[in-house]
Amino acid sequence: MRVLRGAALSAVFLSLPVMAQTVAETRAALEKAMPGLPASAKIIKTPYAGLYEVDIGTKIFYTDAKATFLFAGEIFDTKTQTNVTKARIDELRRVNWKDLPFKDSFKLVFGNGKRQIAIFEDPYCPYCHQMEATLEKMSNVTLHVFVVPIIRRESLPQARDIWCAPNRSKAWLDWMNNQVQPPKAAANCVDPLKANVELANKLGISSTPTMFFTDGSRMEGAVPQEEVEKKLASIK
Repeated sequence: MRVLRGAALSAVFLSLPVMAQTVAETRAALEKAMPGLPASAKIIKTPYAGLYEVDIGTKIFYTDAKATFLFAGEIFDTKTQTNVTKARIDELRRVNWKDLPFKDSFKLVFGNGKRQIAIFEDPYCPYCHQMEATLEKMSNVTLHVFVVPIIRRESLPQARDIWCAPNRSKAWLDWMNNQVQPPKAAANCVDPLKANVELANKLGISSTPTMFFTDGSRMEGAVPQEEVEKKLASIK
């Protein structure tokens, strides 16, 4: 038997008077009830409980076939003990590794650098400092660091100074490990920081550090080394 449980379990139900039997009719009903519904919202029929999934980019919610209710929460499959909503969000948030603009990042290579991770970090993010120390303990990893100055006012000039340093990889590690200030950036130095912030917004990155793996999946926060190792080992 499968059951529905709300987002911690806070389910939100809004009555919708319009009958709907198809995806197109469901969209029309939702647009009438929610004038702000993005035109880019994707609606599909799920294989469970007769629900329709509505993906608005930043999150997903559900409606029944007749668009009588909206359900904002998580769906759990008790047979498999799986959080269906989380699995679906992870799938939707997957990126194409080859599409990442690596020219706007710099590399940190540990060991032979065979395994690769793209990581979005802010120089003043305490969890980034913690994650950096964890990743440096790992062997055979290349980190592609995308600096996103979003934490505090000082983040932007600090990130610019690091990017414009003669050896930005060394400047980054010196700062993250020992708080050694990089040299001041030259006025004519061109940096990718604005583009990196725009990319982070496009990818739905709401916090740092956020890591991406070559299979397109992501991992957020300062996670234990064992978790990163397990993820890397699972990638074929």
